Amino acid sequence: MKTKPTRRVFFGQAGAALVVPLVAASAVAGERPSGEDLAARLATLEDTNAIRTLLQSHAQSINAGMNAAPGANVRTIALDTDVAIDVVGDGTAKAVVGCNVETATPIDSKDTLVEMARLQGDGVVKRNERRVLVGSLVKHRGIWLIEQLEFRA
Repeated sequence: MKTKPTRRVFFGQAGAALVVPLVAASAVAGERPSGEDLAARLATLEDTNAIRTLLQSHAQSINAGMNAAPGANVRTIALDTDVAIDVVGDGTAKAVVGCNVETATPIDSKDTLVEMARLQGDGVVKRNERRVLVGSLVKHRGIWLIEQLEFRA
């Protein structure tokens, strides 16, 4: 019989030491939150989903030309899917989302070529820029409304 320990012996002894922290962690994870805590978490989740939907629909209305954009010369907004929303208990929230913005700045010139371009529906310099949309929202009678939106570079 061998008297020299092998790796299998080590893992057999160390295995019991590894199981104890796992059992303790699973016992803590198995605790259920109270009903009030669960209701508050559910309300926050519903609020964040409503705010996310509101921002998406507002961006679509800007793209369709039904609402004015928060920045000058902005034609379209494409919001990212990752939105950081901070809901405060007093019925206000702050949302921060990255977006791609297409701007169209009119060319300031009276040249013949520019005038011809304007007659054909152009005469603008189009740019795609990366910006951050920051919004303040307020909950009024159970419905989230946009209080203020602004772009940041």
